[in-house]
Amino acid sequence: MSIMCGWAQRFVGPELVVGASRQNVRRKMKSWIENKHLALWRGPCSTHRQARELISGPELAMGARLLSFNRTQTRVVTGLLTGHNTLRRHLVIMGLCNDPMCRKYGTEEETSVHILCECEALAPLRHAYMGSFFLDSQDIGELSMGAIWNFAKGTKLLQPSTEYGAQRACH
Repeated sequence: MSIMCGWAQRFVGPELVVGASRQNVRRKMKSWIENKHLALWRGPCSTHRQARELISGPELAMGARLLSFNRTQTRVVTGLLTGHNTLRRHLVIMGLCNDPMCRKYGTEEETSVHILCECEALAPLRHAYMGSFFLDSQDIGELSMGAIWNFAKGTKLLQPSTEYGAQRACH
């Protein structure tokens, strides 16, 4: 019997038969998972307000770039992009600090968006590492992770240890 006629034969065996290749099934599953993830990210019930402001959505390339960093670099850049860091606004939310105002300029709350895009006191440093004195939150996605890391390191606002960073941020 030829191989071409195999499809016409009735299958006999212990397992179910699916008329699709494994590769096609994996591709469809991956696409479905990515679409669901993106829908959750952009959905009205998403609570990641600050992260969504700086990150356009799930991106494998960003994850790959972060994997090339050491642990401290990854923690600092991820914290800065998601808002989970030792900046004062987040520390106030966690109950570790009373004053959310920027340590450098003092007129706005110290958030990731403020530090990365708006703080006038950090404008020269922002220009040196990111190429512009002031940025829009959409511009952050175009920057290299290295530029964000170097800027964060230059600000001296984000400390490797959360306890030390929290103590230093509130005094």
